[in-house]
Amino acid sequence: MSAMNNLPPDIIEAILRRLPEKSLGRFKSVSKQWCSLISDPQFIKTHLHQHNHHKTSKLILVSDTKCLYSIDINEIVPHLKNDEIPATGNEITFRPQSIRWEGILGSCNGLVLAIDEDDRLYLMNPTTRKISKLPLSPFALPISESFEMYGFGYDSSTDDYKVIAISFWDTDNEHNPDCTDMFVNVYTLSNNSWRKLPNSPYDHAVGHLVSGVLVNGSLHWLTSTRPNYSSTIIAFNLANEKFKEIELPDSIDNYKAVFNELVVIGGKLCLFNQLGNDLWVMEEYGVGMSWTKVSIHGVDIDNVKPICSVEDSNRDIVMGDEDGVIIYNVDDRVCRNVRILRGPTRFTIGGTYVESLVLPTYIREIP
Repeated sequence: MSAMNNLPPDIIEAILRRLPEKSLGRFKSVSKQWCSLISDPQFIKTHLHQHNHHKTSKLILVSDTKCLYSIDINEIVPHLKNDEIPATGNEITFRPQSIRWEGILGSCNGLVLAIDEDDRLYLMNPTTRKISKLPLSPFALPISESFEMYGFGYDSSTDDYKVIAISFWDTDNEHNPDCTDMFVNVYTLSNNSWRKLPNSPYDHAVGHLVSGVLVNGSLHWLTSTRPNYSSTIIAFNLANEKFKEIELPDSIDNYKAVFNELVVIGGKLCLFNQLGNDLWVMEEYGVGMSWTKVSIHGVDIDNVKPICSVEDSNRDIVMGDEDGVIIYNVDDRVCRNVRILRGPTRFTIGGTYVESLVLPTYIREIP
């Protein structure tokens, strides 16, 4: 350590930038100078970009006891050819311990958007174990009389993180039974506040009420157009905050497509048909002719869907259902069960995240 202290500051910084996130978290205690450097927003941003191409996703699970667990996908790589693949579940704990989690709504650059059982939103970093509570939106509709879906991502044009909320009235509510407006609000991390945007021209009250899928700086949903109510994929650009349509695969029924699901595999936008176990991959973003069909055979589990691909192998796809994780090899057409050690026995898969040092620094942290 004394030898390190004798090195020029720029050499020390270059060495630290090459270290993993958890090591840097420990090295904050070496000295005030190291703590200040590792906590610097520019260092965090540089470290994220430098390691971004080597990131391994981690699964995040929500147990039936309302707790969070993570599974390192890299851990399963040596066992991919085993009949049963072992993986370790690690509980993700924060302060205060009283938070009971309802679900995961999205992730980006190591930050995760989550909701608790009281419908409060949080931004968290499972790696650094930092967490912040978002302010209540002044534009939110009454919870008991409406539906709401979210999306979360990074706006590179302003170096800011945004939460998108799309809400609409329940048609059974007594106050606005005929209101079909789709309200759009955006939360920006830099000023810790919500803004109201123009209403969405699309009908989001169809298919699955799921979070937006983040690809290429835009959040994506399956919706219906008005007035003919044909299906379409819409992309909400986080930079210009506008919607645009993405072309569906030619062979998809234009009126039933909303009952499929959007997922991200290997960084590419995908459409999954659960009934036929067909996965459509958009090989070139925004190009309708680039949709490629991948048939998934031999999966007998109900309600299973693709979650992500295994590191350095788009041929091995992590799939999940209620209380189960499997690995499907596209070439062999073989499913292998993942046996979770020390994890929950009953859970839902909330999604994935990557390790990073990124913090919600503009929000007052929970003490």
